[in-house]
Amino acid sequence: MSTTTRMRRVPRQGALLDFSVPHVLRTVKEYDAAVSEVDRLLDLNPKKGTVEHDRLEFLSVLIEAYEDAHEPEPRDVTPQEAVEFMLEQKGMTRTELADIMGGRSRVSDFFNGKRGLSTGQVKALRNLLGLPADLLVG
Repeated sequence: MSTTTRMRRVPRQGALLDFSVPHVLRTVKEYDAAVSEVDRLLDLNPKKGTVEHDRLEFLSVLIEAYEDAHEPEPRDVTPQEAVEFMLEQKGMTRTELADIMGGRSRVSDFFNGKRGLSTGQVKALRNLLGLPADLLVG
């Protein structure tokens, strides 16, 4: 019984990535190695037209493609998340917003998404928490 094994070229000692057969980055390990190699190449500041510069560009494209495929798309922050974050940063609680928002039930409605902010509430929260008004208008 004869079996055929496929031989893979083993990277030489000290090589971070073997691209004898070019391929996209498939694993976190390959991604990390590519980032390390880019850092090393950036430190060398290679001139255009050199092998190092071409490798830097090649790895940069691969890294960007990997990140596009594996990183979640950023999403907009909700007004509730922005207010909650600033409350935490300032060591405050939601209860402390009752006076400027018109009572505890309005604070609760806002955080539960049942009520938007009035212009007066936006101004008050902007002044109290230092948040830009555009983050408070959903």
